Amino acid sequence: MADPKKVYWDSCVWLRYIEQGDGSDKCQIILDLAKRGYIKLWTSSLTLAEVYKVKCGDSKLALLEEQDINFENFIDQDFVEEAQVDHEIGVMARRLCRTHSVLKKPNDGIHLATAIIWNLDEFHTFDRDDLLRLNGSIKRNDGNNLLICKPSEQCSELPLFQDE
Repeated sequence: MADPKKVYWDSCVWLRYIEQGDGSDKCQIILDLAKRGYIKLWTSSLTLAEVYKVKCGDSKLALLEEQDINFENFIDQDFVEEAQVDHEIGVMARRLCRTHSVLKKPNDGIHLATAIIWNLDEFHTFDRDDLLRLNGSIKRNDGNNLLICKPSEQCSELPLFQDE
């Protein structure tokens, strides 16, 4: 098997999957591919702090303690890589926020900087107000463009239903 595709999940993707909202079926496809070794999911350690509330109607409710523990255990699996927020990521996040006016939240800068520094293939998000608008305008450290998209828009060509 070839090296797995490296896919970053923004916090909103994890939340969408947990709350089983619109697009969670696409998240499940990505998770199935990751469990089979075709994809390595990446996320920042910041995600552990951000994934604490799910949308319920017009408000947000905190995850139940059991859901918190399940999420922590889920992130700890072999097909998920947790990247630490360090000095280099913090500096790049700040610079990204200054360079790209559509980036309104430093946390989004941290997520994006993580994908850039680790030369990840794709960045998945449901954040259409700022992150999705940056598709095609962000270069990874290796000089290649970072694909920023919703889950499974680009991963559908991977062999989900093929025998291993």
